[in-house]
Amino acid sequence: MKKILVMLSTVLLLSACSGNGGSVPKGETEGDRKTVVISVMRKDRFLENAVQKFEEQHKNIHIEMKEYKVSEDTGGGGMSMESLSLADVEKYVQSVTTQVISGKGADIILMSELPQDKFVEKKLLVNLNDLLSKDSSFDQNTLYTNILKASQDGDGLYAMPISFSLSLFQGNTGLLKKANISVENNESWNWTQFKEVAQNLKEQGGSDKLINLHPTSLLFDFIEDNYAQLVGQGQPDFDSDSFRNMMAEIKSMYDEGLLSEGMSFDDDQAAFQMADIYSPEQALTMRQGLDYYQKPSASEKNYGAPFKPTYSLGINSKSGVQQEAWAFIRFLLSENMQASPNLMGLPINKDVTSNKFNEILQKIESGTLETMIPQDMLPDGETVKKRIEVVEKQISEANFRRFSDMKVLMIAMEEFNTFMNGQKSAEEVSKLIQNRVKTYLNE
Repeated sequence: MKKILVMLSTVLLLSACSGNGGSVPKGETEGDRKTVVISVMRKDRFLENAVQKFEEQHKNIHIEMKEYKVSEDTGGGGMSMESLSLADVEKYVQSVTTQVISGKGADIILMSELPQDKFVEKKLLVNLNDLLSKDSSFDQNTLYTNILKASQDGDGLYAMPISFSLSLFQGNTGLLKKANISVENNESWNWTQFKEVAQNLKEQGGSDKLINLHPTSLLFDFIEDNYAQLVGQGQPDFDSDSFRNMMAEIKSMYDEGLLSEGMSFDDDQAAFQMADIYSPEQALTMRQGLDYYQKPSASEKNYGAPFKPTYSLGINSKSGVQQEAWAFIRFLLSENMQASPNLMGLPINKDVTSNKFNEILQKIESGTLETMIPQDMLPDGETVKKRIEVVEKQISEANFRRFSDMKVLMIAMEEFNTFMNGQKSAEEVSKLIQNRVKTYLNE
């Protein structure tokens, strides 16, 4: 369980968890000063700094961050992963959803891992395209328009991605070349094709040189790649042959020794590893001898590298300060805030991301990059230049937003574990997930 919670830490730390389920004070007006309330799980440096700078420039607007959390701090500004549980997620989803439906939710909602499709269906969020079209002072072309388009629900944009992460693989080029295995960097492939590569490696005596990946990661990939089919329109489809076949496929790769659950991060011993990119520096400082590859898709459709919003903000459709709320979101998209060193993820501003890539390149070439990675493990300048081209291409071709309801994922994870350890059959587990998700969606 601890391994799974670590994998969920990034998204959960940017989500909202509520311990009381009470109402959130909506934006109020005092004289000429208006208050905009934003719901977050916990205050972080990026948002705190943004609020301070925004209020300095907008004396008539006050931003109030409403912090929600169930789990206790560890004392180091983080959160104990062991203390996160399904109960935390249940309280978060139920509380925030109830508040917004009742008209007592915050003006701005951090949507990360909330059931956004449900919010959109119930018309709880403002279509930000309407605000964008009326705002002549804002140039959408400064942003990655493909990320914006892929972030839409239907024809509407209901949550603005402030930054995002890319989901990729890193491959050990030396091991692959030695095994005479060729995989194209930017070519889409699926888990069946990956399994063939894994079998090839195993036959060559390289069973310990595959990928260190927890089976639940594959389950999450499958659900998120097929979320519209599995959960769309409030009609779950987990009790199906396609879902049972995917569970069986995942289990077989571990039973056959093609994948390892180990949490080893020794790049020399793995032909492939997960390489989700959460920052420009991380994207470029992967050591020499490793390349980026498309992550195998669990969908029948071919997509570019999937992305996931890091900060994703929606405006409550019942808010009385929608223009002021939009002004704050627009401020977060400004070049200065996008360039903040405290912003998690890749900035959605194209020029800012490009400038950060170039700054890192210059620092690596001059030996002045301050990083925890030893200097002798950093790639050389030429490798970084090629890597910039690869990553920028992956970003420009990203057209699939990974999203899901964290509650659904947690339900699936709990039941799936009983299948992996042999306690229950695929049919039993699929029916349990189906019933639990259906009950949850009907609440």
